[in-house]
Amino acid sequence: MLMFDLPTKSKKDKKRYHWFHKELEKEGYHRLQYSVYGKIFSSFDSANYGKKRIKEFVKKNIKHGNIRILVFTDKQFAAMDIIIGEPSVEEKNEPKQLLLF
Repeated sequence: MLMFDLPTKSKKDKKRYHWFHKELEKEGYHRLQYSVYGKIFSSFDSANYGKKRIKEFVKKNIKHGNIRILVFTDKQFAAMDIIIGEPSVEEKNEPKQLLLF
């Protein structure tokens, strides 16, 4: 899960915000809420590689704001309580974990 809060005061800030949003979508992230995105990785190694990619393109293009990444298992994510509202379309369509044994 990736959460961010980027400045949007100037035209340049807004451009960077929209650029970041589009980059997340290109990387396969789905918006869960405003400024909260999620992506399923097949392993911790692939999650670490995904974090590395995000860090690289953020380092080159964004200098201010807050961006946080939280890694947890699909079981932990599924245990999340929704207090008010409904699961997003992306959450409803996410593939279930495959049972290998």
